[in-house]
Amino acid sequence: MTRILGMLHDGSDDGYREFNSTIIKSGKPIVGVRMPELRRISSELMKGDWRSYLSEEASVLEEDLIAALIIANAEMPQEERLALTKEFVPSIDNWAVCDMLCGDWKISPEIRSELWDFCGEMMSSGEEFKMRFGAVMMLTKFLDDDHIDGVLRRLSAFSNDGYYYKMGAAWALSYCYLKYQEKTEGLLRTGRLGKEVQNLTVRKIRESRRADAEMRERVKAFRL
Repeated sequence: MTRILGMLHDGSDDGYREFNSTIIKSGKPIVGVRMPELRRISSELMKGDWRSYLSEEASVLEEDLIAALIIANAEMPQEERLALTKEFVPSIDNWAVCDMLCGDWKISPEIRSELWDFCGEMMSSGEEFKMRFGAVMMLTKFLDDDHIDGVLRRLSAFSNDGYYYKMGAAWALSYCYLKYQEKTEGLLRTGRLGKEVQNLTVRKIRESRRADAEMRERVKAFRL
C-alpha cells in the first residue's frame, strides 16, 4: 500500500493526528488524515484495480481505514464482499476500522443469512475486536423483527473483558432498547449482561438524543 502513502502524508494534519492518537489505540502509526479525504482516496482506488490494493499489507492506520471502505463499498459480488470481510476482520485492532467497515458494509438479501451466521461466529470467538465486529454489525444490519431475539441472545450469551467489546455491546444494546424497549428491558431485568456492560448500556441510553425523557428516567432502574 506504499503507493498511497505520499497522498496520505500530503493530506495529513498534525493536530488531527494528535487527536486521533488519543482516541484510537492502533498497532500501526497514525498519519492524521480526515475522513472526507480518506473517502476521496478510496473512491479513486475503487475506479481501478482495488483488489491489488487489498492484497498489500497496511503500514499505517489510514491504509486499513481505506481497505475497510473498499471492502464495504466497492462494486463486487456479495459473496466476494463477505469473503474479503472474513479475511480482513482478524487483522482489526481498533474500534475505528471495525466501525467503519460495519457502518458502510453493503448488504443484500442473498447474503443476509451468511452474514448473520458470521456475526455469530465472531461473537463466540472470545476475541475483543472480532466480538466488537459481531456486535456492531448486528447493530447496523440486524435490528429488525426477525433478528432482535437473536441479537439480544448473543449479546447476553457471550462476554469479553476487553473495553472496546464492552463499549460495542453497550452501544448495540442501547439501540435495541430504543427500538425494542420491552424486549430489551426483559434482558436488563435478568442482570445477565454483567455489571459493566449493563451500566454502560444504561449510560448510553441516557446520553442518546433519540431517547425521550421517560426512557432516560425509566432506564435508571436497571443500573447494577
